[in-house]
Amino acid sequence: MVFDQIANFPLYLQLHPQFLAAWAFLGGGDLDELAVGRHEIDERGAFALVSEYRTRPLAEGFIECHRRYLDIQLITRGAERIGLCPRSAGRERPYDAERDFLVLEGECDFLTLRPGAFAIFFPDDGHMPNLRLGEEAEAVKKIVVKIPVTPGAPFSLQ
Repeated sequence: MVFDQIANFPLYLQLHPQFLAAWAFLGGGDLDELAVGRHEIDERGAFALVSEYRTRPLAEGFIECHRRYLDIQLITRGAERIGLCPRSAGRERPYDAERDFLVLEGECDFLTLRPGAFAIFFPDDGHMPNLRLGEEAEAVKKIVVKIPVTPGAPFSLQ
């Protein structure tokens, strides 16, 4: 997992060949103006999902990780807590291959994602996004860039 300021994203370009395309997308204008929905990034399968939602209480959250994609998560409006649980520390439920979704049960540590910061979650990084910071729900606009990974290669589940 990586957690840093978006201005520092170029420091991580060497981690994956498609991070350059992701940076071109993320650094290319006013991200808060992006339309909700799916945005194709490159011809190699990278794309972004832009969503707007209200944060939820911890009791409604769940830990997820993926096999075919890593996530770059960036908030343009609002703030949220994200739970963190390594895959190796959680109990796995059955994998949903169609949605590339593996739910884990386990204990989390937390970080706060605000505008100007980003997090990268690799396939073994369980994460519980969309959590509210306090008692009140908050309106959030978020971009999740999905970067494909090759099964069996670095950054993929075995």
